[in-house]
Amino acid sequence: MLRYLLFIPVILLAVSCKKEDISGDTKVLRTVTSLSEFESEIGAGVTLVFYHAVWCTKCAAQRPAVEALTKDDAIKAAAFLQVDYEKVKEVVTKYGVQGFPTIHIYKDNQLKHDLSGPGHTQAELTALVKALL
Repeated sequence: MLRYLLFIPVILLAVSCKKEDISGDTKVLRTVTSLSEFESEIGAGVTLVFYHAVWCTKCAAQRPAVEALTKDDAIKAAAFLQVDYEKVKEVVTKYGVQGFPTIHIYKDNQLKHDLSGPGHTQAELTALVKALL
């Protein structure tokens, strides 16, 4: 019986612990789920698109620099999207993405920058986006 009484607080503690976003950041790398959504998003303004595949280790290495852009106040007017190759293949095919990771930067539906492979720094990406704003 004592064992059960000790077990209850442990369960309550585990249930009460949950991950919360306390950063206050509302801007995120939004996930595109369809071709129509993608085309709507790139239609106006500056949009950075991160094309990736979940299994891609080079994509995982590039991700932190891309995600950091969403928190940069200097480029807050831009939109930041991600396209998962396996979930939205029609976007990848239509927009000619050949490998991963790929970063496209659009302004008013026009492709302005096409960056392939890993190794693009946050500073480099910020400068490219900022120049288009």
